[in-house]
Amino acid sequence: MTTYEVRVSGDLSSALLQELENIRAVQAAGTTLEVDVPDDAALWGLIDALRRAGVDLLELRRRESGPDQ
Repeated sequence: MTTYEVRVSGDLSSALLQELENIRAVQAAGTTLEVDVPDDAALWGLIDALRRAGVDLLELRRRESGPDQ
């Protein structure tokens, strides 16, 4: 499993957050999601879901795995 930080503009609706899987944390100031994805297909699925919802993706950053991950 790989963790990504996904920063988008604006706020996401609670309905969209429930639709998206494996989100561990949401931070204010724009919206930053911390998402666990098992593979590239799941990452593209997340990106497509955000696009369908009309959300502007600002940044996608892969988090470095620590020794316990």
